[in-house]
Amino acid sequence: MKLLMIGLVALSSSFAQASLQGRVERATEVIDARMGSSEPIPDYVIRESHCIAALRVVKVGFIFGGQGSGGMVSCRTPQGWSAPSFYTVSGVNFGIQIGVQFLETVLSVVTDYGKEVIETATFQLGTDLSFAAGPIGQGSGSGVIPAAHVLSYQKAKGLYVGATINGFVLAHDRAANRRAFGEELSPSKILSIPGRMAPSVLHPYVEALSTYFGE
Repeated sequence: MKLLMIGLVALSSSFAQASLQGRVERATEVIDARMGSSEPIPDYVIRESHCIAALRVVKVGFIFGGQGSGGMVSCRTPQGWSAPSFYTVSGVNFGIQIGVQFLETVLSVVTDYGKEVIETATFQLGTDLSFAAGPIGQGSGSGVIPAAHVLSYQKAKGLYVGATINGFVLAHDRAANRRAFGEELSPSKILSIPGRMAPSVLHPYVEALSTYFGE
């Protein structure tokens, strides 16, 4: 019986690690897809980015935020991008909107206030933080950044019928973070840890940010 219990614990731990790895891979793929597209985030926005979040939001029926929704966020520190924190995404009923299978969204936080809110346990886009569609383009020139705390870069998979992220509730996933870090840490603490000191399962996301957004 003791050996069976040890085996079950080991199997559960293996599944949990695989789940974390899958979530890191999906978030990293969202960053890769945006920055490798014909409409990447321009350099002048990157220079102003305090934090970067990658979200994959699944639509179930008329509600966005079903099973499989979630993402990660990392913020700049004096030592480069921070360890990332996992997010959960709660959906909002949009009534007649139909057809969208899921949204891939990159959020660029471009104000100090936005970073402060990102570090709280839960917040709502469009209520706690203003957001706007982010400008796109390539090159190292300059441009006008919309007056908002967060800039959104969205890509819809499936038939696009008025999909929006307005109203999404984002919460730091305490359970996933606890599994990743091995202890209970506040969002602000996680986002202050240099990425190179994060658990290895989280490194792909930090490395993607360093590649596309610099240190």
